[in-house]
Amino acid sequence: MNINDNIDNLKTLTIMGTIITAATIMAMYLNSTGNVNSQYYYNADIENGQVKTMYVYDKQGESLSGKLEYRYTYDNQGRVTSKEVVRRDARTGRMTPESLYTYTYTTDGYTMERNLWNASTHAFDRADGRTEYRRETESVMSVTNYEVAEDGTVTAITDNMLVMLPANEGLMAEF
Repeated sequence: MNINDNIDNLKTLTIMGTIITAATIMAMYLNSTGNVNSQYYYNADIENGQVKTMYVYDKQGESLSGKLEYRYTYDNQGRVTSKEVVRRDARTGRMTPESLYTYTYTTDGYTMERNLWNASTHAFDRADGRTEYRRETESVMSVTNYEVAEDGTVTAITDNMLVMLPANEGLMAEF
């Protein structure tokens, strides 16, 4: 992951000033369906107010073809605990796993780990990266990327940054 991935992830995860909750995912879905000029169209399986699967379709002329699926799981507080990305294989037409993001929460932020799909073993590999999002002050969040070794230990910081917003805008929901 690089700094641009962090910025995109932070924008995605701080919609409406909240942590990654069922409401955040629902807002992302509703916002994406309202863009009539988009090349992509969205549909979702929603259970008990939570988006369980979001389907992304690519517009090709007058028809749509499946492109991606995002599969979400939540904890008992409505926070996202995992997001699995499944992509349509252009050669076979099958949906194949691509990556899995897992989220763990602390009192001052959260950690995200990314696992890539291994087609040879038909399973997700160990996390190849970890990103920590930590509230430093009311309007400052630190974002740090770490390299993760095969044994799961953090080996190095690959990049870090501070994200600042005006004092009257929150970066995350209260914990």
